[in-house]
Amino acid sequence: MNSSPQLIGMLFAVCTVSAWSQNLIDILPGSHSTPITGVTYEVDGSSVVQNAEASGVQVNRNAPVYLKSVSIQAGGIIRNLSSFNSLGATVTNVGFTSATTGVGIFDNGVMTTTSNLSAYATALGGTTQDTDLLNYSYYDGTSNLPGAGVADYDLLFQHGFESTDYLLVSERWGNTFFTLAPLNAAGNPISGANMLRFGYPTGSAYTKYDWNSGYASSSYNSSQAMAFSVASVSKFFEGTSVSPQAVFGFRIDNNGEADVKFFGLSDSSFGNNPVIPEPSSALFASLAIGLLIIRHRR
Repeated sequence: MNSSPQLIGMLFAVCTVSAWSQNLIDILPGSHSTPITGVTYEVDGSSVVQNAEASGVQVNRNAPVYLKSVSIQAGGIIRNLSSFNSLGATVTNVGFTSATTGVGIFDNGVMTTTSNLSAYATALGGTTQDTDLLNYSYYDGTSNLPGAGVADYDLLFQHGFESTDYLLVSERWGNTFFTLAPLNAAGNPISGANMLRFGYPTGSAYTKYDWNSGYASSSYNSSQAMAFSVASVSKFFEGTSVSPQAVFGFRIDNNGEADVKFFGLSDSSFGNNPVIPEPSSALFASLAIGLLIIRHRR
């Protein structure tokens, strides 16, 4: 079957509209988020333990601050989450064009913008391959963003998330919002599942997320530390008629222009989780490249 670029664009538009018509759960401190009780980082090869969140900015640097583990309180017990879904994700369905400004990846002082969509997609995928808080996606002084109801991009992970796993989202300054829709192994929104909206509505610094790390860049928005919240993957299915299933990725709608990074977390290895079938992985890679080319030509 021959598909024109216009037809491909229409199909993606249909998928995007259906994603944002699903149920919505707001993830906020004390409401649907999983309480964080402690965090361990690796900084310059040494472990740094936080038993309480920081106040404001405590450390400025342009070098990695790796998450090593996050302790949470779930079901009345403390669980230590030290396994990360860090084999990385494929970036697809990019909603930006080369005319988009103010969006990019900040990696410890190195910035990659959407002026080169292929480089941007590669750098965005790279943020999912490490646990460094200072390697994240930023939105500052933006223009020509995707329209309302249109995804910014999709992330499709090699290993799926099971309902017993957790999602940690980091946001610079902890003050604004974005929405995630869960995707199945084919890269489509899971029909009937919930969407999770983190940090809504926009508020004061560090009030919309559960934990302030105290770490900020020394060269870019140095007064804004990275903050984060944890939510159970089971929230995508809570209160729905959809049976819990593997979530292979997320469709991101970032109308709040949050500066974000995503971490998969568990107390058991993600290596045991379901994987995307090999033919699908190849197909997604082709679609990602094709879609970037189509959008660039437009």
